[in-house]
Amino acid sequence: MTGPLAGLRVIELCDELGQYAGKLLADLGADVVKMELPGGSAARGIGPFAGDIEGPNRSLNFWYYNTNKRSAVLDYESDEDARERLRRLIKGADILIEDHAPGHLASIGLGREELAANAGLIHCAITGFGQDGPWAQYRVTDMVALAAGGPMNMNGYDEADVPSAPPIRGHGDQGYNTACHYAAIGILAALVHRDATGEGQYIDCSMHEALSSTTEVGLPYYLTLGQDVVRQTGRHASVLHTEPWVYPTGDGRDVLVFGIGRDNASWKRIKEWFQADGFGMQFDEARFDAPANRQPGRGTQEAAEIMAEVRRFFAAHTSEEIYRGGQERGQAWGPVRSPEETLDDPHLHDRGFFVAIAGEGLDGIALMPGAPYVFSATPWELRRPAPKLGEHTAEILAELA
Repeated sequence: MTGPLAGLRVIELCDELGQYAGKLLADLGADVVKMELPGGSAARGIGPFAGDIEGPNRSLNFWYYNTNKRSAVLDYESDEDARERLRRLIKGADILIEDHAPGHLASIGLGREELAANAGLIHCAITGFGQDGPWAQYRVTDMVALAAGGPMNMNGYDEADVPSAPPIRGHGDQGYNTACHYAAIGILAALVHRDATGEGQYIDCSMHEALSSTTEVGLPYYLTLGQDVVRQTGRHASVLHTEPWVYPTGDGRDVLVFGIGRDNASWKRIKEWFQADGFGMQFDEARFDAPANRQPGRGTQEAAEIMAEVRRFFAAHTSEEIYRGGQERGQAWGPVRSPEETLDDPHLHDRGFFVAIAGEGLDGIALMPGAPYVFSATPWELRRPAPKLGEHTAEILAELA
């Protein structure tokens, strides 16, 4: 087994809320055992499905979030013998990750007191609102969490683009994933503590708090200045409306631009590029010399003129010309890509980012995202695809013997 967490045993009792935390540890080499009830994790019912046919082993969503795990089925909700087997498995584990409602595991004899025999256990409980407080028992989804936690307030469209537009949810289970990233960070920190002291500990990971700590400029502006931000299309929310960052190009594509004119050296390169094609001829005037005058969002006439010329210049060139030309001049510019363009990206393929998987209902293989980091000594590895329901039950129960 490879990976920096090789040798660690993790028991996971999670559906869609907490499963990504288990994946993060499994992909780093930990032996993650996903314990499922006889009907299987609810996450197995999330589409899309291979061949557009539903089934417990055909969810593409499940395939991604459960790589490198093993699956065992035990009816620990209603069967005491199954609960005792689970207690024994947890007794021999390093980490327990669960996303049950506060108090639920304790109500069926799997609470912290019942698991205390494993003094080195790191027990991470991921919930919507934490283990206590007035909202502890509230039901939550990814969308509700993004709304209540604050990120949705900053995500949406400009009034100029879509009048009276409501907040928009950032898709892709961002709420669940943010909570799981914080859970994984907490678990790794607890492992360091255990290495030093031998003591395990309990981690109360609240998705609500994880999201409220990742609202970028929203909370800082309100806490320090009492000002709320306004939503803006395709760019950071701000207390002031800023000029757009996404502009159409002559071939019908869009390119996002960032950081125009922040320093004099880069401004000189952009100015010469534009002027060589007859754009921005006024940029040689002294009023454009001060970087503060050039910054979008400061309300200056110069910034408005610069971005107006950007729009004209982009419309006269292809997206590839703009992207490559900007990068050649040290600018953080990039095209807005479609999914197929990302899959065909030679840079990602050259770095071996995508991994091939096979699964039920799939004719051949498919690609999915692989390593988000490259280790020199303990490489990320796709050791096994997401498990079929109960695929490893006999194997895992035999290990108890």
